[in-house]
Amino acid sequence: MRGYSDHNCRGSGWRPLLLGCLAWAALDAGAAHAQNTPGLFSEAQAMRGEAVYQQHCSTCHGLRLEGNPAAPLTGAAFRSRWEDGQHTLDDLFYIVRSLMPNNAPGSLAKAQYAEVVAYILKVNGYPAGESELVPAASVMKAVTLQPH
Repeated sequence: MRGYSDHNCRGSGWRPLLLGCLAWAALDAGAAHAQNTPGLFSEAQAMRGEAVYQQHCSTCHGLRLEGNPAAPLTGAAFRSRWEDGQHTLDDLFYIVRSLMPNNAPGSLAKAQYAEVVAYILKVNGYPAGESELVPAASVMKAVTLQPH
C-alpha cells in the first residue's frame, strides 16, 4: 500500500494531525463529562434550598418534589423533561425564577432561587461539592443537564 506505510508517511505530518484530532476529541469528551462533576452546589446551599422549598413550593410540588398538583421535580418525569441533553441548568433556573412560586412569581431573591435549584439537583442525585451554585446565566448556561 504505497503512501500508507510508516516510512512513506513520516514526513507528511499525518501523525501530528491524527494525534491533534484525538487530543481535541478527548478534551471535548472531558468537557461534556465535566458538566456533571461534583461542585454544582454545596450541601449547605441545598439544605437552605430545602427550607425555602418547603415554605414556598411544597404546596404545589409536594413535600418530596413528587408533584401534586404541579409537575414533579424528581423521578422519571423530571429526568425525561430536563435531562435530555438539550436543557441547561440556566433553563431550569429561568423557569423556577420567572414562574415560581405560582402565586407570586419572581418574589424570592436570586440566592433563594439558586438554593431551591440546588435542592432539586440534590434530590435528583446530582453530587454536591464545595462551591455554591452561582445564580448567573453565564455560569449556568455552561452546564447541560444530562443523565448521571
